[in-house]
Amino acid sequence: MVSSAHATAFGFVEQLARDLKDDRLELPAFPDAVLRIQHALQSPDTGVNDIVTIVQSDAALAARILKTANSAAFRRSDKEITDLRSAIARMGLSMVRTTAIAFAMRQLKIKDTYSPAGRVEIENIWRDSIKIAAICSVLAKRYTRLSADQALLTGLLHVLGRLYIVMRAEQHAKEKPLERIDIREVAAGWHAAICTAIVSSWGLPEALQQAVDKQDEIDLELEGDVTLTDVLIAAKALVAASDPAELEGKCPAIARLSACRGGNALRALELYQDEIDELRRTLAE
Repeated sequence: MVSSAHATAFGFVEQLARDLKDDRLELPAFPDAVLRIQHALQSPDTGVNDIVTIVQSDAALAARILKTANSAAFRRSDKEITDLRSAIARMGLSMVRTTAIAFAMRQLKIKDTYSPAGRVEIENIWRDSIKIAAICSVLAKRYTRLSADQALLTGLLHVLGRLYIVMRAEQHAKEKPLERIDIREVAAGWHAAICTAIVSSWGLPEALQQAVDKQDEIDLELEGDVTLTDVLIAAKALVAASDPAELEGKCPAIARLSACRGGNALRALELYQDEIDELRRTLAE
């Protein structure tokens, strides 16, 4: 006989499968301006003025963009930027996208409409997101010729599948309060596929889509040039390992990063912790 808990989980997974099939994977709790930025940046014709117009519609997001542009990570002189156009021009559209998503996720984290368990999961997702994002950026910068900004965005977005599952589980709990979902068990099997579908719907680069799709394949062996997939897998492996030395010979992505520019990616967290911490602060504040 199938247990009630198993039946509930199965029904929930069936709903996730339908969401994927029917392309219903929007994150409605994201601020409208953030979603508008994602859609606007799908067009190659979108410029700084277009993004300024969108950001101006959300005072809190505008303040966040200005604060980030004046942070230690982006400030190149003593001159403080006080207008959005200059802030966005300084950061670049890719980093504005990243900052907007970080802002949206932080807004979710502080909302009080979720259950206590849901709030804990969203807090964990938020922390994992900014930690992995910062490490991805530093790995790309120090060990590859990839864009550090693109790697930062990849790391930030890798949790979107988990976030979507939590939000759907919260909705499910409101509709059927007596049924409980093991969020982490469901996420283990579904988060990568859901994340891939979301970033695909946002028109993000194929390299980023592949990275979030393969993010849990620590033993994945790729050929050719180092990619964002290598960076994301390596970042997650380094965070999960109690001792980076344990990954020697077990994570092809780390070996590929080390070979790219003659460094030792196993020591990245040790060597560049200050840079990682600075980026985490920039995303989290």
